[in-house]
Amino acid sequence: MDITWNFPNNGCGQRRGVSDAGIETFTGTEIQSLAREICQNSLDATAEGSSSEVIVEFERYKIQSSDIPGYETYRDKLHKAYNYWSTRDSEKTIEYSKKAIKAIENQSSYVLRISDYNTTGLLDPYGDKDDGWNALTKIDGGATKTGDKAGAFGIGKNAPFCNSDYRLVFYRTLNAENEIAAQGVSRFISFPEDENDPLRTMTTGFGYYGNTDGNLPVKTINELDNLHNRTKVGTDVFVYGFNAATTWEDDVACEVLENFLLAIYKNKLTVVINSRIINSSNLPALMERYKTKVRQAYCYYKVLSNLETKIFTKDFHGLGTLKLSVLVDLDEKLNKKVLVTRTSGMKLLTIGNISRLISFSGVLEMQGKELNEYFREMETPSHDKWVPGRYAKNPVQAREYHDELKQWVRDIILSLGEYSSDEEIEVEGLSSVLQKESSKAVQQGENKKEDLHNTIGEILIQPRTTSTNNPKGLFYGAEGEGQSKGRDAQGTVGQGGFSATRNLGGNRQRSKIDAHRGTVNQGGRDTVHEKFGGDTNQPLKNIRIIKIDKDKFRASFEVPRDVITGHIEIVTVGENGKSNKLQVKSAIGVSACENVKSSSIGIGFSKLQGNEKVSIEFCLVDARDYAMEVNVYEHN
Repeated sequence: MDITWNFPNNGCGQRRGVSDAGIETFTGTEIQSLAREICQNSLDATAEGSSSEVIVEFERYKIQSSDIPGYETYRDKLHKAYNYWSTRDSEKTIEYSKKAIKAIENQSSYVLRISDYNTTGLLDPYGDKDDGWNALTKIDGGATKTGDKAGAFGIGKNAPFCNSDYRLVFYRTLNAENEIAAQGVSRFISFPEDENDPLRTMTTGFGYYGNTDGNLPVKTINELDNLHNRTKVGTDVFVYGFNAATTWEDDVACEVLENFLLAIYKNKLTVVINSRIINSSNLPALMERYKTKVRQAYCYYKVLSNLETKIFTKDFHGLGTLKLSVLVDLDEKLNKKVLVTRTSGMKLLTIGNISRLISFSGVLEMQGKELNEYFREMETPSHDKWVPGRYAKNPVQAREYHDELKQWVRDIILSLGEYSSDEEIEVEGLSSVLQKESSKAVQQGENKKEDLHNTIGEILIQPRTTSTNNPKGLFYGAEGEGQSKGRDAQGTVGQGGFSATRNLGGNRQRSKIDAHRGTVNQGGRDTVHEKFGGDTNQPLKNIRIIKIDKDKFRASFEVPRDVITGHIEIVTVGENGKSNKLQVKSAIGVSACENVKSSSIGIGFSKLQGNEKVSIEFCLVDARDYAMEVNVYEHN
């Protein structure tokens, strides 16, 4: 058996340059992409039905460059590539070749080993199947994963190569069938084996180190065993010429926390980075340590760890279960997004643009093989959004399911995310509009010059004062003595009663008496100025108002005791402090109230439960956004 490097001939076909689309996908985020793709593959390789925690190790070694398997042969291939491309008009390829040669001819080099455990290993390394070993080493652009597996395009296997100065990666596996295999793969650039005959000896740019008969793996490569000897089932990836920055350990840690938070939290994944352990036990400390670097993950961790988080589930058309965990916290600056994860616990995408006014974060788990498989068909290659049109089987249904899922998420969050009208609202992007410094301008005219200085003098920020005597809603009771409240009601002018105004019309005669009196009458044609209420007005508790649809709102509050009958006013307060009653078109009760309906005086009810969260939904005749307040009046 001849164990060496072999770069197959391209058969006078296509030549391969330095701009490999698969590798360029990860340019700029090399180490982050490596961490994400490797951990994803390891989670996908979990044995069916296994409850064991997947372990992924990252460890860097410094070696003599001469210890690279097949070093001299591979170095010679790099020189052949440079010699060929240096005569071509391809500056980028020439510069890359020079850098690769310089790196491999350094006396020492770095190797990054990534190993997983409690996985199946790679199947059929010496056969011709399209999955397992061959999917990793020989199949290009053809994904073989199904169901709830994360990789759907086969692009992620390119990530290790962009972390190598000379695009050189070795693989090794010990699988469940007790087969062991090792092989080197190079995704370099085309070059001729014979510089005098470039047409007929041009290579594809892909190279294999191992058994040259069929470009097959071998059972052992000593240089790999010297770095780390595998005795348990799993897979190793060795990135030779590892070129990450000195901060690579923190970069890997942050990427793991951002993308596999749920898997770590649920004891599905442990990651070890040069002896630094990331698991569920030390997750709280790690989130605190990296919270400024992994702001999004920190918000989702709050969702997972907070006792106030609410959980909702939905059977989604028999495909599987949607599990939504939502935390609404007015005191915490949350990210106003929902993380979507697979069954494995890996981050898929985020759902945003739900509400700028509600401080919330959420985690949506896609549970079930069929559910994950259905939505996986909508994913883009970057795995960051769903495009229903990509679901070739039934794009119309895919659009309906996609919209239904997102609407379900929005409805739940809006029902929970209640806010008061005096909350501080942060408008994204506004800070870039407000000018911090004035520019210097000179206006020239006939003997005139005006200067605007380029500095700003002292700016006094006057905080808004709040008054405890100006609550956002009051309760007017009908018991005892206290401040009364007036209201206009339908009635009839007659003897006694409340002060009233005669509304003329038809054949009625004008009265010469200016000060009318009248009684309340539901069918009356006059306006009676009724006085009612006896309790001293007192603030309502926990008032919240949210807009849940185009013209629909939800209000919630607490009254100090049971109220048998009465009405609710929705008012808006202008800058002058005067309140204006808003006309309610329709209303229904949601909780802790009975017989809620709109009326001529606001929203009527037959009962409100005291010291409970009363919730009602209503529509306004005028659906513009107002700063609203709520007043509750008890009737005698």
